[in-house]
This record gives sequence, C-alpha cells and structure tokens, in this order.
Amino acid sequence: MLRPHPKRGFTLIELLVVIAIIAILAAILFPVFARAREQARKTTCLSNLKQMGTAMLMYVQDYDETYPWLMQDGRNNDNATGLSRQMTNAGVTPNLNGIRGLFIDYTLQPYVKNLGLFNCPTLQPSKPVLDASGLPMNQYGSYGYSWGGIGLAPSPRMTPLELFLRLVGPSLGAPYNDQNPQNHFIAGQSIAAVARPADVVMIFCNSYGAHAAVKDAAVIPASFGGTGENANGATLAVFADGHAKYKNGKFLDLVRLVLEPLNQ
Repeated sequence: MLRPHPKRGFTLIELLVVIAIIAILAAILFPVFARAREQARKTTCLSNLKQMGTAMLMYVQDYDETYPWLMQDGRNNDNATGLSRQMTNAGVTPNLNGIRGLFIDYTLQPYVKNLGLFNCPTLQPSKPVLDASGLPMNQYGSYGYSWGGIGLAPSPRMTPLELFLRLVGPSLGAPYNDQNPQNHFIAGQSIAAVARPADVVMIFCNSYGAHAAVKDAAVIPASFGGTGENANGATLAVFADGHAKYKNGKFLDLVRLVLEPLNQ
C-alpha cells in the first residue's frame, strides 16, 4: 500500500521572500498612486477655478463691469448676517454693488449653483452654514479672492496677503513696494483698471504647499514664520481673462503671482 505524500507548505524563508517582494512593490507603487490621486485632485481644483473665473466674468458684466468687494477677514464674520464684524465695528462701508459683500462663494453661487465647486479636494475645507435661501453665510471654501483693504489705510483685520504687501512689499522692490492693495488686488475695481488681464489673479487656491505634498510651513521661510525648510510649493489660480493655471515654485514666486500689479 502506497503512503500518501505529506502536504508541503511554504518554508519560512519562502514566506519572508514573498513578504519582502510585496513590501518593495508597495514602496514603489504607493507614491505613484499618491501622485496619481493628487494629479486628479489638481485637475478638479483647476476646473473649479476655471468655472469660478467664468462666473466672475458674468458677475462683472451684471454689475457695471466692477469686481465685487468681499469682506473676507479670516472667518471673523457674523454667520447670522454674513457681515464682517471687524469692518462693521470700524464703520467701513465699501461699495457692495447693492448686495451683501460676504465671500467669494456667496457672491458666485447664483452663477455656478454648485456649493461643491468651492471645495478643493486636496484642502478638504469646512462645511458651509446656509441661510434660508441656500446661500453660504460663512467663509467655508478653499479659495481666496484678491481682496486686501481699501486704499492706503490698512484694514481693521488685514488678510495675510495685505499684511505681506504692507509689511514685506518694500523689501521685494518694484513693482511690489508701493504698499497699496488697490494697485494689486481686483476687489472693488473696474475691469478697466486691469491693464494685463492674463497676468492679474482673481481667485487662487488657499495653500502654498498642499498641492506639492508638503505643509505650508515648509514652504514659508523662517523669517515669515515658517519652518525654514524652503521647500518648493504650489498653488492654482484663475486670471482676469478667465484662464486658470497651476504654478509651482518658492514662496516668493507664489506671492508675486498673486501680487502682480493691475496696471503695469
């Protein structure tokens, strides 16, 4: 009578070799998958900006060819009214084109009719607080508007870009050293004030580093409160002529992109 052959399993060495191969493949493929996912998110972000740019061009045609004043001040708005507490308390009454100023998502929502458009998939922002008509009352989205004060007088609560322009602009030299936001930001301006629409930013993604897979602090120099790593960063923006693009580079490259003068 023949004895059955005993079943032979993997040896410990064979198992270790297989595990090592899987670990090597994972180490190679996971970064590739991560880059592919971010590329898809970047494409979505760029599409969002392109659509917001189209909506903004529709807005200025409806409001005497004038860009809106938006009272963004670091989420310090009253969710019940949508108005800026800082600017209201200071008695500032900018030209709101007959409507509440609020945020870029509030102003453009009647044109895009899609709250999700204001969410960059990379940044994953907070959720909107809606009023009775379904319009957002808080600054919930992922995108910044080129807003930075009224004339030479600093805002009651300066946006980071305005603060940078006023305090650091002189060290950047011309044409970024005039310290006047109205020469650089489109808020409240007529389209006639924009001499080079293809170079002037309307709306941009609110991150220096996320699209480059690094933290914002790693991009910002230590002298401006960052970690001092001086990593390459990236952002996306839509310009006054309606085109949108991705821009990578050092911190000051990205700042200059958004601070491009309106009329030079």
